[in-house]
Amino acid sequence: MDSAILVSVRGAPQNQKLQRDSNIEGNVMTERKKQKSFTEKIGHVFAGKQDSFWPMVMIFFTMSLTGWIWEVCLHLISEGRFVNRGLLHGPWLPIYGYGSILILIALRRLRQKPLLEFLAIVLLCGCLEYGISWFLEQAYDGMRWWDYSDYFLNLNGRICVEGLLAFGIGGMAIVYVYAPFLDRLFRRIPKKILVTVCLVLILIFSVDLIYSCKNPNLGTGIARCCQ
Repeated sequence: MDSAILVSVRGAPQNQKLQRDSNIEGNVMTERKKQKSFTEKIGHVFAGKQDSFWPMVMIFFTMSLTGWIWEVCLHLISEGRFVNRGLLHGPWLPIYGYGSILILIALRRLRQKPLLEFLAIVLLCGCLEYGISWFLEQAYDGMRWWDYSDYFLNLNGRICVEGLLAFGIGGMAIVYVYAPFLDRLFRRIPKKILVTVCLVLILIFSVDLIYSCKNPNLGTGIARCCQ
């Protein structure tokens, strides 16, 4: 009897230790599940899954259209008239689409670090906007489809602080709200219909791109020569 009590007393600390270890392990697993649930809601659906391609194509076109609507509305408010913004003739600004896809794919490891995500978006969008501005100016004899020369803290008129901050805020909205919503929406569409719509959009976009390379969209409020 005494020996049983002694064994029980001696085993109590060990049982408590095992219980604590079990609780710690349970807490870790719970935290991991929360993180997994969190990351699934904020765009990690784009991280290498085979069925992500067609939803991403749709997100590219949706963001290209959203960017076009945004800039058209800004010009309509500031100038009081409609202007078909961008190099292409269709209702899309692909720089917004490219930027969105790059953010969702290249920066996916920063999803749980919002401050780093914001800074990385600003840097990525700044490089993309500057690079495309330079390329278009070289390709079309000094023509610019945007110019920030009159803006505060601009770099060669290609990018500016105000624009970069707007891209940073917009990029965060895309990552944490807009893209996950669109992804869930597009995944509900039957695959055959989704693929068909994507192929049609790709065809129309390709025709517009080929035509616009030789006949770019020009005019007042659209582009101007900086040479």
